[in-house]
Amino acid sequence: MARLGRSRPTGLRAAAPVALLAAAAMAVAGLLASCAREKATWRQPLTLRNVPTIRVRLTAPPVGAAEISSTAGYRLWVDGKLISQSADAMPVATMRHGGGRWSFNALSVEGSEAMLEPTGGFLRVGKTSYRGRLRLVADANQFTLINDVDLESYLAGVLSEELYPAWSPATYQALAVAARTFALYQMKTAGIGRDFDVGDDQASQVYGGASAETDKSWRAVRATHGQVLAYGPPGQERIFLAQYSACCGGVVNGAAVIRQSPDIPPLAGGQRCDDCRQCPKYRWGPVSIPKAEVYRAAAQAYPAVANLGSLATVKVASATVYGRPVWLDLVGPGGHSVRLRAEDLRGALLHSGLPATKQLYSMNCRIEDAGTAIEFADGKGFGHGVGLCQWGAQGKAERGWQANEILRFYYPESRVQAAY
Repeated sequence: MARLGRSRPTGLRAAAPVALLAAAAMAVAGLLASCAREKATWRQPLTLRNVPTIRVRLTAPPVGAAEISSTAGYRLWVDGKLISQSADAMPVATMRHGGGRWSFNALSVEGSEAMLEPTGGFLRVGKTSYRGRLRLVADANQFTLINDVDLESYLAGVLSEELYPAWSPATYQALAVAARTFALYQMKTAGIGRDFDVGDDQASQVYGGASAETDKSWRAVRATHGQVLAYGPPGQERIFLAQYSACCGGVVNGAAVIRQSPDIPPLAGGQRCDDCRQCPKYRWGPVSIPKAEVYRAAAQAYPAVANLGSLATVKVASATVYGRPVWLDLVGPGGHSVRLRAEDLRGALLHSGLPATKQLYSMNCRIEDAGTAIEFADGKGFGHGVGLCQWGAQGKAERGWQANEILRFYYPESRVQAAY
């Protein structure tokens, strides 16, 4: 990450409202179209001291171009050098990278990482507004967009994307704590050694930037400021990967159904959850997918599956006590097999884009050989079902449960503590 200098480079003057300045202070007025200012509907309500910055990847895979603008003043840096600045909004600029150079409309600057920071207001990617700054990290002739934003503002842009607007404040507060724990854990683990900590989609947490913020999401963030889940003996508590899903389908899954995980009570699962019955995906199916398509999707994701040549059948190798498949054997025509987690097969099927996979809401189902197809029947729930069940949390809130009670149910023996 480029370090930002506080003094203005020699010879660089403030840009005109519709101009970008090159490093040599060469004006390029008239290259950019005008951009209307945006009035924030929510003023940031916190004095954000000691709040960590989370790095959110906005583009996966990398992109060839992006339209970026600002709603107020800005500074543009390339490899730590101030390239352009203005007290006025930056009109829409098409950002590209190729041949070791960045191009911002007609302006071309050599470098590998660009960074745009606001001096007020928001930054925009297309029509979506973001707090914090944007980093553009080059990858050959493409680049990855990353939003560096304080963790509390990030959460305000997550909660409103993950929960329905009419849902209870207790549900919002419970998810705020779980989502903060998830994000902070990723920052301390997966984020080390790479340019980002989390993505902005369901693979991490859905994040809509400042455009997604609501009064309700900010109230939940404020009410739980800095609070996370931790487990361990007094004085030795540690945060853990507090995942959550839309609907567990009646039983909370242990984290082991989707990944290797510590053998601790908050991740063990097994709780009966009857409060998610209102979810439209509480029960679903059957879903039938041709074996050839199952093979094709799995083979694209896992080379060992490709070596099978084709798919003869799928067998459940292990399941939970309540019947949810955990490990599957994909068997080829010669009898050889490859073992995959059931959730990994679902991920490969979803990634394939097959229309039928859109109805494969979870792997908590009965998997059967149906001749030329594999059938997923008696489906339960939506998502991996690990940790907090969003529909279940709302059901509990409607019955009068408070946020901490909801969290204790879904993450047993955990404690809510202040991380900052």
